[in-house]
Amino acid sequence: MEMKQYSVTGMSCAACQARVEKAVSKVEGVESCSVSLLTNSMGVTGAADPSAIIAAVRAAGYGARLKGEKAAADDPLRDTETPKLIKRLTASAVFLVLLMYITMGHNMWNWPLPKFFEHNHLALTLTQMLIALIVMAINNRFFISGF
Repeated sequence: MEMKQYSVTGMSCAACQARVEKAVSKVEGVESCSVSLLTNSMGVTGAADPSAIIAAVRAAGYGARLKGEKAAADDPLRDTETPKLIKRLTASAVFLVLLMYITMGHNMWNWPLPKFFEHNHLALTLTQMLIALIVMAINNRFFISGF
């Protein structure tokens, strides 16, 4: 018999772990069941149908899916923050490169600035301030929550 691995969601204590193990052990064809609260995973040995095992876990009040399956859109274990952080990083990098070009390019590397900015320190300062404010607005969660 081969062991099948599952991801289990919704467990928060040892009682939850025991409840899932008990529910899965009652499924016909299950020889052994081992649930890990730490990794939110479960290993099941036996000839039981995976859909019956998942149904037993759901009937016990928890979520389950075979490991390696694509997570559903409403899966609580699905990572939703990383794509948002990547978008914010990309937008910030674009504006910061522009800010560095305007701020330091003409001083350090003699890169040309638009004619409008030459000898117009007020416009140059206000443009730098506006770009910095845009970067701060994109990343406002870091200023509000601290991480």
